[in-house]
Amino acid sequence: MAGANRAVRERGRVRRQLLLDGAVKVISEQGIGGVTHRSVAAAAGVPASSATYFFDSLDHLIAEAVRSAMDQELERLNGLNEIVSASDAPADRIVDQFIEHLRTAPDQHTVAQFEMYLFASRRPELQRQVAEIIDATKAVAAGALRLRGITDSSAAVALVALIDGFALHRVAVPSPEQLSSLHRALRALAIGYVALESAEVGAPKQV
Repeated sequence: MAGANRAVRERGRVRRQLLLDGAVKVISEQGIGGVTHRSVAAAAGVPASSATYFFDSLDHLIAEAVRSAMDQELERLNGLNEIVSASDAPADRIVDQFIEHLRTAPDQHTVAQFEMYLFASRRPELQRQVAEIIDATKAVAAGALRLRGITDSSAAVALVALIDGFALHRVAVPSPEQLSSLHRALRALAIGYVALESAEVGAPKQV
């Protein structure tokens, strides 16, 4: 009996995750407004009744999909952070890791991410998850910049904004040249902050 109960719970867990992944797919293709119990169930390949069984309302379904997508992105960021922190490669290789992280991100997750950012801006209870993603990205960026001797906290903020801007443009108007442009922009940002910090260290103090 215990084994049968575990099997039922596992099937329920799998079906619930299918619905969350289906919601992310719908959000990426149709926006938040396209999320209905029927559309999500169809994207998940499960009966429509499953969505209403696992989620009390559409708001509940959307909120859980946001959390699930953000948790998956946090896992990717943690993996990137481990690579950056453990690497003794030249700084340019660290830039390559950021580019690879962006390149391998599933397009539907990237589109859904920006949809969810806007959705969370109107739902304070979801802003914590979005803040966690942004803070985690900043932490990885700060670690990479420290390898180049850059400790200015604004550099990590600028780097994340630069990456997010390129990601938004890439999903809006895909172009093969964008990643090489981002690579050059990231190098320019790092070089610029090194020069800025050097100039500020050598500048006379204001009185």
